[in-house]
Amino acid sequence: MVSIEESDQVCVIKVDSVRLDSAVGTVIRNSVGSRLESHNKFVLDLTDVKLVDSGGLGSLVAILKNTSANKAHLVLAGMQKSVKLMFELSRMDRQFTLYPDVTSALQAVR
Repeated sequence: MVSIEESDQVCVIKVDSVRLDSAVGTVIRNSVGSRLESHNKFVLDLTDVKLVDSGGLGSLVAILKNTSANKAHLVLAGMQKSVKLMFELSRMDRQFTLYPDVTSALQAVR
C-alpha cells in the first residue's frame, strides 16, 4: 500500500495504490505516527493516486493534525488533476501544502 524512504529529517511516504481510502489512510497514519520522534518533515507522494474517498480524506486530515500537534511538517506532492480538483472543491487545498512533484516538495522542506 505504501513505500517509505527516510533520509535525515525527511520521510517520503509513497502511496502505491490508485485509491486512497480509510484502509490506506490508516497505514499512512501509522507510518507517520511511528516516525514522529525521528522525523519532523513528511512528504506524502500521491503520484499514483487517482481517487481519494471521504475516509482517505479524513485520514489525511487526522495525519495533518497529528503532525502539527507534534511540531512536524506534512506536505502533499504529485497530485493528479482529478485528486487536485477534489482538494480544491472541498477547499482542502487551503489546509494542506501542495507541490506538483516530490522533487519540489523535498526542495521546499529541506
